[in-house]
Amino acid sequence: MAGSTVNISQIVTATANRLRMVQVDFSDQTAEARREYLSEEIERALSSVVPDQRQEFLRALMEQFPSWDARVEVQLRKEDTTDRTLTDARELQDPNFLVARLIDRAAALGEGERKVLVERLKEANLAVVSQGAWPEEAAAALRQALRLTEPTLDPVRTLELVGVLSDFAMKLDQLVWSTWRAIAPRAEIRQGRKLQQTVKSFITGSQDVPLGQVTGDLERLRQLIAAMISAIGQAGRQFASRHLSRFAPAEIEALASLESGGFLVSKDVKCWRKYRELAESLNEAAIENEITETIANYAEMIIKGIGR
Repeated sequence: MAGSTVNISQIVTATANRLRMVQVDFSDQTAEARREYLSEEIERALSSVVPDQRQEFLRALMEQFPSWDARVEVQLRKEDTTDRTLTDARELQDPNFLVARLIDRAAALGEGERKVLVERLKEANLAVVSQGAWPEEAAAALRQALRLTEPTLDPVRTLELVGVLSDFAMKLDQLVWSTWRAIAPRAEIRQGRKLQQTVKSFITGSQDVPLGQVTGDLERLRQLIAAMISAIGQAGRQFASRHLSRFAPAEIEALASLESGGFLVSKDVKCWRKYRELAESLNEAAIENEITETIANYAEMIIKGIGR
């Protein structure tokens, strides 16, 4: 095929040039040493040629570089003249093997050869085509946020990270606000527009959603999360304080002393009756409601304090 001929021609030219360089670089060494270096170079070149094209490659190489030191000849090895083995066939169908061979040969390729390979990889959608440089201001902001010292940002990995973080933020936004609606149905603080809608409008270029709105929605989410966590930490102490204010012995005695019961009813009986009366309202639903109300009230107080 025409494409294969061009490739063989490029490899032959590059190999012939390297052979000449080897001959010059090791001209002060023995003929045997030079023969070994040259043979090694040809071996490396053959490894990048598919088996059924090696004869063609060696013939073309002999035309460009028929001999060196007038004593070394290019000999076709037996394995190079045989049909492609089953192993060769399997390897040539294995993308991982082919990529590994390409990486192994990359260091020996010239700039022109590299460009040709990159263009062919792009045509096959195996190489990323850059759509332009990063905006410097945005790149600088990202480096500052992540405390980066490296000057280069990988565009593919950056977009992958944006996807992961966006998914995390959307799920967290949904969970936190739904939980808030459940524990504080009458609270003044409400979600408004969902974060997913804001982010989607922003990244698709909507002029109605500036960056400030995205950061504002994220800040509201951060404040709510922080307030709820702080409120959970305070809920136990506040519930215990309220419980003791109603069921402490001194409180029970004070309330019992206000009750009428006659002189024949002892103080202990009056206190027990008062405790049982108060305890009737102490059930699972009431306790749960009191705890969630404590969390909601404390969280809302914190958020309003932040807003001021």
